[in-house]
Amino acid sequence: MAGTSNYGSTWTFNGASYKVIVTGYPEVSTDEIDTTNHSSGGFAESIPSGLLRVGNVTMEVLEESGNYSTLQTAMTNKTVANSVIENNLTTLTGLSYVKSVKLEDADAQSPDANKMTVVLAMTGTLTPS
Repeated sequence: MAGTSNYGSTWTFNGASYKVIVTGYPEVSTDEIDTTNHSSGGFAESIPSGLLRVGNVTMEVLEESGNYSTLQTAMTNKTVANSVIENNLTTLTGLSYVKSVKLEDADAQSPDANKMTVVLAMTGTLTPS
């Protein structure tokens, strides 16, 4: 049963939409090539390799009918699909797969809401807009 919530973001994955709170946005970082040599004076040296890596996204997902089994199936089947994470400030779009799904214990702050923690592994380009 879909209702109102304080979950300020929406995550769309593989055709389904979820109410979420993003608790960990992905870090975008560059790989490095080690260029340390005998004339480095005892210090490590490196240059950027040109490859960028996008980290994981961690979200608290409001459990609604069928969400857990749908995400568990996507993880089991190793489904890679387009993810769109939207809030009132930005939209992130990119390919991802479900790395983990965990149902959370009851919460005294919101006892009527079932929640789960979902970790997405981003792969390829992450496009902010």
